[in-house]
Parts: sequence; C-alpha cells; structure tokens
Amino acid sequence: MLKRLRVLISPAILLLTYLPASTSVNEKDSVFLSGSLWYNLELYEVYCPYELHGEGDFLWLFDSDQSCYKLDIRTKEIVHVFSLSGCSKMPVRLHGENVCALITENPTIQRYTVKNGQSNLVCLPKVCSYIDFAVYDKELFIVADDSEYLYRLINHDGEIVRNGRLRTENAGEVSCIEYNVQNDILAIVSPRYIEIVKTTNDVLKTTIHLDHCMDVIVSEKNIYALCPYFSDNPKENQNSSLHVFDLEGKLLKIYVLDTRICKFSLLADDKVLYGLTLEEELPIVKFELER
Repeated sequence: MLKRLRVLISPAILLLTYLPASTSVNEKDSVFLSGSLWYNLELYEVYCPYELHGEGDFLWLFDSDQSCYKLDIRTKEIVHVFSLSGCSKMPVRLHGENVCALITENPTIQRYTVKNGQSNLVCLPKVCSYIDFAVYDKELFIVADDSEYLYRLINHDGEIVRNGRLRTENAGEVSCIEYNVQNDILAIVSPRYIEIVKTTNDVLKTTIHLDHCMDVIVSEKNIYALCPYFSDNPKENQNSSLHVFDLEGKLLKIYVLDTRICKFSLLADDKVLYGLTLEEELPIVKFELER
C-alpha cells in the first residue's frame, strides 16, 4: 500500500558554500564542496530509500517497501507515487516514460509505464545469474550474468541477442553496470575498479583503479565515480569524494563533499549533483559542481 503524503513543508535551506581547492589527491587538484539540504524525506514518510535517479526536471526515488516517488525539482513536491510489486531493493532504471526493474528471484524485468500505470514483464533465461542490468535501446537490455562471466543483450521477448565478456577476473566482485547510449560506453563496476567497454565491438577501452567505488554515472563526456573520502583527519572520513574521469579513464578532478552519500544523480548538464545521504533522517542533499 502506498504511503500517505503529508502537506508540503519547505525544509530549511542551508547556505551553499564553495571552498577553493586546498590540497591535492593523487597529484590532482581536489575541490571541496559544501552542500545544502534539498529535501527531508521524513516529512513524506519515506524511510527506506535505496536508489535515486534524475531525468529532466525530476528526481525519482525508490523505497525498499516497493514505493516509488517522482519529485519535481522546481517545486520540491512529490507529483506521482506508485508501487512496483516485488521490486524491493532491486536495480531500477529510467527509460523515457518507463521505469524498469530487475527481479532476480524469478528472473524478469518489469517495465512500468508511468503515464498509464500499466506494466509488463520481460522473462529472462533462468540459466543465468543476474547481477544488474541497463537499458541498451528501446528494444534491448544489457544484463550482467556472473554465472558465465558475461554481459548479455536480451530483447523484450527474453531472447539472448548477443553476448559480451565481463572483463573482471572474479565476476562475483561486479557490483553494478552503467551504460551510456550516446557514446556506447559500458562501465562494469566493482569496488576497486571500473572497466570501460565499447559494446559494439566488445573492446576494453580502459580500467580505472580506485580504493573503493560505491556508485558510478557515465555521461556523454565523463565518468563519475562516488567513493568514500579517506583523510588523516577522522572528521573528514565521514565525507564522500566524486572522482571525475574522461571517457579514456584520465582523472580530471576530485570533488570532496562535506557529506557522506550512498547514491547520487547528476542533472543540468552535469553541473548539479543530488545525493542520497546516510543520515538518520535520510535527506537529499544538493551540490553545485564547479562551473
């Protein structure tokens, strides 16, 4: 059952402060950013969010009780609430008017059309062991399968169209995959590295090594990796860092955030970051990246 929404109460907006770089990390300038509380989830009885996605003027929040929330960035109001049955803490993706979710127990991908509230299931081959998935195009999904160290292109009839190879030596370490259709870049993410693959020819472009990677976004121009921030100052170890790479794996910049976040989304041409924090009230925090 969907949660009852409360009357909108505007959260206090903290002053957004930009601090110039004061140290270097891996010989690259690091930029320290302070964020502002953008949204307090407790006001809307959202208590167990696990995923955050952004598209256009909206953020999409997915709760582990199978509830999904569409938030208008301009008004900070929840404009739509719906439920994805059986999709508690499952990987979810946005594709136009569709929200897609991977259900691993009885392997299917559920496609929910927000406009009319209809959903349908794409049955996946049961011989596979599914880690994560991404939308490849309007006809195909990319599905990571660690039973045979493969990623598979599967159509909406559940048929395997083509296989590619997960490059990691231990596929069990793969935590997620991210795909960007504009440049045909597939990021295969594990805690300590990101492998960048061109899916058209299954060629490994580069491998990015990290101390620990929690979440990744591949945009048209860059790769963004969310990591914990490690410092000699114990207080700073509660922060997160955002590592920015070009598509060839060259490190461009490191943003050190004043808050620990577990998931993030980028909007406004990658200039605004919205992060889901680990605080008790589980707010969404907004950061404006260096322009």
